[in-house]
Amino acid sequence: MFLERDGVQLYYDVQGEGEPALLFVHGWMMSSELWREQVAAFGKTHKVVRFDLRGFGQSSKPAGEYTLETFADDLDFVIGKLRLKKPVLIGWSMGVSIAAIYATAHPEKLSRLALVDGTPMLVAGGDWTHGIPSEAANQLLGAMQGDYAAGARAFVDLMFPEPGTDDLKNWAHGITQQTTAAVALNSIGHAGGRDLRPLFSQIKLPTLVLYGDRDQVCLPGASRYLHAQIAGSEIHEFLGAGHAPFLTDTMEFNRRLQAFVAR
Repeated sequence: MFLERDGVQLYYDVQGEGEPALLFVHGWMMSSELWREQVAAFGKTHKVVRFDLRGFGQSSKPAGEYTLETFADDLDFVIGKLRLKKPVLIGWSMGVSIAAIYATAHPEKLSRLALVDGTPMLVAGGDWTHGIPSEAANQLLGAMQGDYAAGARAFVDLMFPEPGTDDLKNWAHGITQQTTAAVALNSIGHAGGRDLRPLFSQIKLPTLVLYGDRDQVCLPGASRYLHAQIAGSEIHEFLGAGHAPFLTDTMEFNRRLQAFVAR
């Protein structure tokens, strides 16, 4: 199904019933399809909502700038149109940045916040050591400019360092091909250079931080930083997991999220 916002078609999916609703936000080059295991599990007891960010998955890919604020505005539009009452917002990767911007602007519209493998600053620099080296970031972006499919595959390989994940890599790479190099580069150009560290100390919602200790995209130290900044937050580390523990350690991820939602 689609919602239209100023001519932009935003794909969304709603499964199940039960409060609070769970609203999932995906990351860069991905789509809402990555939450398939959570839809299957939580759709039995909760209303589960996911949508494709503009430019990704099945949503429109309009010309223009793909900023974190634009994504957050789309998120607010989805919450309003679907009449979601204080959902639990779950953001992953770039979705963590979007969730942080939204949670500090509209805390009254949410009940809880789960931040999965995110970072306040993607690239290392200055006094920030929990980011990827600028050389590695530039190398990846250069590869994508030269051959988008190959560059996207390199990124997907970083997402899943766990053994036995070739099928997941192939599936996720297919999802990256639903967007375009122009959208991918524009959005990471806006998000990758941001320093969102001041935002996280402003978050007052009950918050759960989840991350893989082998994450090579948003480094583990970044998640630990978020936990330190958000007063009263909880944290869990998935041992042996990379950037997407909700796919590679699904049962434990869902158990942790369910316990948090039920409080």
